[in-house]
Amino acid sequence: MIRKFYSQKALAASFVTAMAMVALEVSTWIAIFSFVMLFWKWGVENLNWKPLSRKVTGALSILLLVQTLIQFRTLIGQEPSYTFLLALSALRIMDYETERDHKFVVLLGFVLISVKSLFTLDIYWIFPSALAFGGLWYSLLPSGLPARSKALLKIFVLSIPLAVILFFVFPRFVLPWAMSRGGSPYGEIGFTDEINPGRVAELAANPAVAFRAKISDLPLKKSSDLYWRGSVLTSSRGLSWRPGRPILQTHEERKTEKEYTYEVAMEPTSQTFLFVLDGTKNVQLESNTVLPLHQSIFRASRPISKPSVYRAIWAEAGINKEFPDEEFLKAPPVQGRVSEWVENIKKKNLSEEDRLKEIQKLFAESGFVYTLSPGIYGPNDLEKFLFERKRGFCEHFAGAYATLARSLGIPSRVVVGYQGGRYNPLGDFWKIAQKDAHAWVEVYTNKTWNRIDPTMWVAPLRIIIGAEEFFGLSEEDQRAFARSIDWRPPAKEQFLLWDEVSFWVEDLNYRWTYFLIDFDKSSQQSLWKSFTEYKAGLSFALSIVLVLFVFIFRSLFKQKGLLTEEQVLMHAVEAWAQNQNFPRELSEPPLSFLERLKKEFPQDKDILSRIAHFYDQKIYARMSPEEDAKKLLQFWRANHR
Repeated sequence: MIRKFYSQKALAASFVTAMAMVALEVSTWIAIFSFVMLFWKWGVENLNWKPLSRKVTGALSILLLVQTLIQFRTLIGQEPSYTFLLALSALRIMDYETERDHKFVVLLGFVLISVKSLFTLDIYWIFPSALAFGGLWYSLLPSGLPARSKALLKIFVLSIPLAVILFFVFPRFVLPWAMSRGGSPYGEIGFTDEINPGRVAELAANPAVAFRAKISDLPLKKSSDLYWRGSVLTSSRGLSWRPGRPILQTHEERKTEKEYTYEVAMEPTSQTFLFVLDGTKNVQLESNTVLPLHQSIFRASRPISKPSVYRAIWAEAGINKEFPDEEFLKAPPVQGRVSEWVENIKKKNLSEEDRLKEIQKLFAESGFVYTLSPGIYGPNDLEKFLFERKRGFCEHFAGAYATLARSLGIPSRVVVGYQGGRYNPLGDFWKIAQKDAHAWVEVYTNKTWNRIDPTMWVAPLRIIIGAEEFFGLSEEDQRAFARSIDWRPPAKEQFLLWDEVSFWVEDLNYRWTYFLIDFDKSSQQSLWKSFTEYKAGLSFALSIVLVLFVFIFRSLFKQKGLLTEEQVLMHAVEAWAQNQNFPRELSEPPLSFLERLKKEFPQDKDILSRIAHFYDQKIYARMSPEEDAKKLLQFWRANHR
């Protein structure tokens, strides 16, 4: 019998849901290809379109495998595995027509859901994943099974204890190849060890979460106080900056009056950056070794390929005071009006502080515009940026400022990372997204490195209200209110219902993700170690759980609930015959048994003939029986108690 994919609504809905979840993670062309295949299959089954032959789908599978290998140079990792699995699933749907195809498609659906859960811990995906998972299981149950939904629910309920036990007992291990985010050498956040014009603006257009942080113990309460440093750039090419050679920081125990601890739950990046607040003294990461480097930056020894939590120690006195060498004064030769401006400032023989004020005056009073779309600049288009177009993003202002400072003899460097974030009052944590990506400057004055953010002079509103709210404004409002320090949208003064809902969902997701991340191998070992200290109590509790499990198993899987109506009817006849010492023989066909009963009990010939006719129509002829099984059963029981 030829099967039709779309005639099985549970299977079709579940499989398409699983494909849609994966399609969000792959390139557009493969998502379009996959759903074109699904639509084509719908046309084949409903409009008699010509199907693709198995030879063609097989050849396409090989071509897609080759394409994936060429594009990603591997099948290991999130994006390459998603790409090939999604395309393979669509092609198998095109071939779907037999029981074997059905089981293979269901298997592919389970793999798609499992791979999705392997790479993301967000709670948002639990609901669609559970629906798809349940639908796939439902499609595996025999169509003749009565109350299939109830049977599926029973299986689900029974699986919960085993799932809970496996969660706490199954050893934690991570296969690095399995958790890799895939082909991009820049990882999910795209953070690189340098800035080029437009690079940070590209990051800031991405709404994805970079990390979440709990800093409630710190005396930093405003978004404008939060500068998360990721890398320090010391080599200037004008607007473009690169890092210097990383130097390992020797451990130095600096005693401070008061220290604070904060936590960061970081998304996988496939990179080694650890983002910390200015003033951070130390970082601890359980699953990885932390390398403290000069300039108050920290790196993991291995790329962060899974969600990770690290704890950091912050102190108000933790200001970086490393003495700068000549490298921090190197600047590319400035030309044209930039050279004229620099020479003019030098002729004034100003103090260090006044020279910095001149740079601030240039940015604050020259009509610069803060925008994500400043146009294309070259690495050394300093003159074009400062005196012609005057349109830029934080990276342009930071890179230009630091180059001008060096040209005026003041050691300076560019810091890249994130600024601000969105505070969740329900969960008491900050969510830092890619759009919070930022660049600022540090200058060495008064024997210490001091932070200067040129964006504050051009678009202070971006720093004060944070990137999420600022970029949520229209472009007209961004331009009109960028320099307004006190401006806020009136509707934001109080939380709207949608704000509260989004805060609640974010808080729930954060707690869920943090729980899964935090319950690692060491937590698992600690849990079992604590159990061993209470052996008697644990044995008693396990005994209670075991008894409850057996009770639930027996109550849920009574044979009655899993039998078809014809089987229930035959069991009733067999039970009555057993009481009459006339049991059914082993391997005796039901109809032969009923025929034998009619001869032995002629007074029941009529009802036994009706039951035999019903059974023959339902089982052998596969027809809709003329009589109702329940009425036959009621009649039988009423006369044969």
